[in-house]
Amino acid sequence: MPEIDLPPLMPAYAVQRALHRNALPAHRFKTRQRSHFAVCVVLPTLLMLLVPLALPSPLPNGWLSLEAIGLWAVMWFLVGGVGVSVGLHRHFSHRAFAARPFLRGVMAAFGCMAGQGTVCYWVALHRSHHTHSDQPGDSHSPIPSAHGLSSRWAAFVQGHIGWVWRHDVPSPTRYAADLIRDPLIVRVDRLYNWIVLSGIALPGFVGVAIWGGWSGFLVGAYWGGIVRIAVGHHIIWAINSVCHFAGHRPHETGDRSANVWWLGVLSFGESWHNNHHQAPTSASFKHHWWQLDIGWTSIQLAGRLGWASNIKEHEAQSSCENQQPVLSPEATKAFDVVNLTCE
Repeated sequence: MPEIDLPPLMPAYAVQRALHRNALPAHRFKTRQRSHFAVCVVLPTLLMLLVPLALPSPLPNGWLSLEAIGLWAVMWFLVGGVGVSVGLHRHFSHRAFAARPFLRGVMAAFGCMAGQGTVCYWVALHRSHHTHSDQPGDSHSPIPSAHGLSSRWAAFVQGHIGWVWRHDVPSPTRYAADLIRDPLIVRVDRLYNWIVLSGIALPGFVGVAIWGGWSGFLVGAYWGGIVRIAVGHHIIWAINSVCHFAGHRPHETGDRSANVWWLGVLSFGESWHNNHHQAPTSASFKHHWWQLDIGWTSIQLAGRLGWASNIKEHEAQSSCENQQPVLSPEATKAFDVVNLTCE
């Protein structure tokens, strides 16, 4: 789908009217967006900071241990790597590779555990980001002109976290038409709240196996669930804020996307962001041997195991947007669109 042509002298109200044809206005989801922000962003952050201060350590050497950090790393790989980078981003948003149904279900579930909204919502938001990258309509751009702001730093804060509090929701019938017709994804999205909770309980049970008893559950849930969610948000958000704010831009992409090397490992290769915007449907974001892309390595492994196929690599395009048929609102009446707007 082509980008909306916005003439430079177009009045502000006309710009908003053009954008709202492809987005649902924020005021319709005010309560749900703010509730989700409070539960999935504010609460994990407060618990991450206050639990070690308010509760005595259940471990002999305090709350911090190599085993706890290891549990965090494993859960972050499963959720941030397999779920978000490989699943929500490369597979569901850009269709950079095909996957067997069981792998699609696993990626969708781990992606929801990140606490950033349902699969259909996340994908619609990301495809909209590529359509309007660093222009009005790109909710998480750190560029002042995208938000009508004059301060570069105010725009950075808005692009990093401010947008989560209140933003227009890209129309799922336009940006995620393929997914709202997918029975597997619809089922996963309807279980979103329970999946987020399971992402806290799962490392808790691993903690029981490692440390034993309720104290083990508490440590596991804290590091693999609470800390992973709180820190993971900022790693994911940094790809659209930091990587559009500063960094190296070897490719002309028409926006401010940049490669930021120091985020490469934590983001599983997502921070080779200028590379990604140059070839958005490529499953690989690395263009040089020294650019570590753990997400790409994971996809290659899945391919060797027979779980992934039709893997695309470095297919440069001017836009990543998939040419999806646009469903009419009447065609999706049975689908609860509120479930798409959790963030």
